Amino acid sequence: MNQPEDDSLIPDSQFQEALARVSYQPGMLLGLEATRAEQDYHRRRLNRHQYWLHGSGTVCGLRVHARAEQEPADEDTPAVVRLFVAPGVGLDGLGREVTVTEPYCVDLSAWLTTQHQDENAWETLIRDGYEEAANALWLKVTMRYQECASGYQPVLAASVNAGTDPVKPSRVKDCVALELLPERPVNSSQEHPFPAHAAVPELATIAGKRLGPIEQKRLDGATGAARKRLEMGARMLFALGEDDLAVRDLGELEETAALHARTLLARVRIRLAQDRKLILNPRRIEVDNLAREFLFSPNQIARNLGE
Repeated sequence: MNQPEDDSLIPDSQFQEALARVSYQPGMLLGLEATRAEQDYHRRRLNRHQYWLHGSGTVCGLRVHARAEQEPADEDTPAVVRLFVAPGVGLDGLGREVTVTEPYCVDLSAWLTTQHQDENAWETLIRDGYEEAANALWLKVTMRYQECASGYQPVLAASVNAGTDPVKPSRVKDCVALELLPERPVNSSQEHPFPAHAAVPELATIAGKRLGPIEQKRLDGATGAARKRLEMGARMLFALGEDDLAVRDLGELEETAALHARTLLARVRIRLAQDRKLILNPRRIEVDNLAREFLFSPNQIARNLGE
């Protein structure tokens, strides 16, 4: 699904880049670049705080559910089915806040029918999302932050032949990009708490090899919860690799940045008929909202998960 151009996507993914704020000095001439640099510094600093200390996932809401215009008589009767994403708050894979203030909807029937009619598109869906054992097509619904230009106003032409009535956006709105992609569920314990970075190394690759004698002795002498904390600490010491970067696929590529930013909301399973025939029917569709990551505050954990 094509998204509007987002000028913030690539800069927000450059974690190896040092941030710089404007140094205001008496007599210094500051222009548009300085104002943009000041805004960029504060928003990217906040994004990085959220990325490193909170991760990515759902804070509240953002429930995905399927709904038919009219309930069919049986599961073999085609129906118009739509996917709805409820209002909510979350953080995307680059630590950027996503706030959805109203329900969003995608016509799943129209989207899948279009994909089915395009031979290449349908082959891509089958290749990436088909589960043969269940004769089912798996899709995932993802979210990420999206900046959108708004409030267009007339401005003076910046160059020759720029037009007699040029306009520029006076505001940049915080919006959301929702995407529907084919993907079979993958069970993996190697997921990194920081999506744009490589997986955290297993303890077995660290203990006795890269830990010093004192560190190994401290680890070996701990038990219970204290042992678990030290094990996690040892793994996090090497989470960014020897070069302290370990950023996945370094490079100014919008596709790569979008990949890192995408955050799972739900997995959708559509049971196909014989010979992989597509029948859109709510009785053939299941939505798994608990496949996503959730972000819990310390207060929530203390109140509800401490038992």
